[in-house]
Amino acid sequence: MSEVSAVEQNHAIAAFESVIRKSEHALDSMAPNVPARKTLIKRLKAAKVGLAVLQSVWREKSFEYDMTESKEARNVLAGMLPMLGKFYDKAKPGSSQHTLIQRRIAAFELAVKFLDERY
Repeated sequence: MSEVSAVEQNHAIAAFESVIRKSEHALDSMAPNVPARKTLIKRLKAAKVGLAVLQSVWREKSFEYDMTESKEARNVLAGMLPMLGKFYDKAKPGSSQHTLIQRRIAAFELAVKFLDERY
């Protein structure tokens, strides 16, 4: 991916912020013994690392995750891309859902790229 415009940067950061908000809300409403809770916690952490790497590259904020956390987050985000692709294919072109998923995919791809470059 070549240079990322300021608009695309803002969309990618907003996509991660949305994922984090929605994940935290889902986690708060989820019973402690639900099996999916562990997966959601792992995805939430990956989203936080993804947001942090984008902000460190574009907003010069400090990146406070170590190599192990970064690699785990990278793998979780990369592993979610096929699922997002399926959602994208099912969404009606031009719909807000289609746009949201498209931005999420771009954000995840950028975070994976920057995490790969970091280590």
